This record gives sequence, structure tokens and C-alpha cells, in this order.
Amino acid sequence: MGKKHNKKRFLLVKYSFNKQGKYDELVELTRKKVGPGKQAEAGIVLDLVNETVIKCEIPGVRKDQIISYEKVYDYFYNHYKQSIDQFIK
Repeated sequence: MGKKHNKKRFLLVKYSFNKQGKYDELVELTRKKVGPGKQAEAGIVLDLVNETVIKCEIPGVRKDQIISYEKVYDYFYNHYKQSIDQFIK
């Protein structure tokens, strides 16, 4: 990718119900700008460069409950370590 994408790294998570009534996570790592459409669809949007939470709506967690970037990042890093490490390189 070109230089314009060097400073953009986002982790997006979409939640959906499966047939067992539990949530499935679809995790996407992107170097492109996250537009309003993708932000609306995603439950979680993390800016991996600036280490900020852009959006955090987790099923089963109150919307007024504040969850830190570190806590959210650590959770997904534990589950998707190899993919995140490869993406950040």
C-alpha cells in the first residue's frame, strides 16, 4: 500500500446472533478510512495508531459503561494475536 495508509490502522468488530442465540464476532483489520457506514455497522472501532476507542457497543454491556482502549485491545489481541501482529508490521 502507499504511504497514505501508513498512519491508518483500524480494528472493527461486527456482532450478530447465531442460531444458538449467542453472539458471533466478525473482526476486520483495515488500513483504509472507516466511513460512517462501516462505523454504523460495527459494534467496536479501534484506532490502532492513535490507540483510541472510536466506538464501543458490546452486546450485554451498558452503553454508559466506559471500557478503556487497553482492555478492548487486550481482549482481541489475546484471540487474534497472529493476525494483529501481521497487520501492524
